[in-house]
Amino acid sequence: MTSSIWSAMAEEVECMRSGRFIPYHKMAMMIAIVTCIVFSVVFSHGVVFNGRIAVIDLDHTRCSASLIEKINSSSYIEVQEVYHAPLDPVLLTASDRNLGVLYIPKGLEKKLNSGRDAFSLGYLADYTNEAQNAEVIENLNEIIATLGGQQAAVRISPLGLTRQQSENTLNPLSVKIRRLLDPVFSATNATVIYFILFFSSIYIGLTTLMIMGRLQVTGQRARALSEGPLCLIARLCPYALFYTTAITVVSALLITFGQLRFAGSYVAFLPTIFLTGMCIGMFGMVLSWHASDPGHGAAFMILIVPPGFITGGSTMAVGFLPDWAYQLSHAFPLVWLFSFFRDFAQRGAPLAGMLGEYGKFLIYFSILGLLITYRWYRSQSEFQGAQPLPPGALEREPSHGELAVQQDLA
Repeated sequence: MTSSIWSAMAEEVECMRSGRFIPYHKMAMMIAIVTCIVFSVVFSHGVVFNGRIAVIDLDHTRCSASLIEKINSSSYIEVQEVYHAPLDPVLLTASDRNLGVLYIPKGLEKKLNSGRDAFSLGYLADYTNEAQNAEVIENLNEIIATLGGQQAAVRISPLGLTRQQSENTLNPLSVKIRRLLDPVFSATNATVIYFILFFSSIYIGLTTLMIMGRLQVTGQRARALSEGPLCLIARLCPYALFYTTAITVVSALLITFGQLRFAGSYVAFLPTIFLTGMCIGMFGMVLSWHASDPGHGAAFMILIVPPGFITGGSTMAVGFLPDWAYQLSHAFPLVWLFSFFRDFAQRGAPLAGMLGEYGKFLIYFSILGLLITYRWYRSQSEFQGAQPLPPGALEREPSHGELAVQQDLA
């Protein structure tokens, strides 16, 4: 019994080293080392540094300009846009453009100079992710309170102030926070729906990664390649259709029973789901092009769906990423799906306002199509450059069993 156990273990080790099975002894070390290096660089801090915000400055005075400058000088806040007319904060936060919008009403300088009344600013925070505004709100409160205290210091001595007037003089400026989009921190609007999208993407990824290996072991690869790259891409359509149907059915149930907030048009969101399914399949087809069997293709899953789940704003705020990592994260299909979901479902963005993002997504889709076309072209070149085999090259020596059968027949 003991020898059988050791034999079974030795057999698995030999399979790892044989080259005909996944070399797990190498992959285990490689994945651990690469993950350590990559994520140590990408996630160098656990808070949002230089979180981008927009400012609507209706006061448009020297005082408001000084306030904006002080806020922008903070390590945790970057004032990316300043407007002097009212705008919809949802549009200013669409596509993760800003973490929130600071609203400075008219009359800021006048109220501060009078020193009699307190004055409140407004901050409209994007709560599609709960973690992204923590440092921004804390620093806004600190900066604004400090600026108000500096303005009040020169007026603390005047006589004839009531208690309320004294408090207003000491604290003339404050900020009121309004949580947009998910003020009750619903798990369905964040964690649940993201896991639904993630696991659905895992399964379509695993399935489509096996296509090239399946064609190889069934002897259909040459025929499939002879039909052209468009036919290869068309093979992914049924999978993307079922992927879209499954997500839509589950989303409809959650929306119908009031568990999921969907403020925009689901019809406008539908093409995103289908295109994401196609992109996952095309990405997988590019990686598994030379897979000798379905199992070898499935091994590439770690490179397609999980990175998008990690960097797409579901597990942590996209603001945790440095700019270069945020841009590179769009190489993964799931990042696009999460971004469109936040815009259509949570922010209620209209289709007209999303045409630019859809255009970028179509460019990404086209790039994957071109990569498949390039793979196909290289394969055709290899077939054409192959030398014909000499006569009898496919013949082989008969086995002992075949020799015995031939002798019996003789």
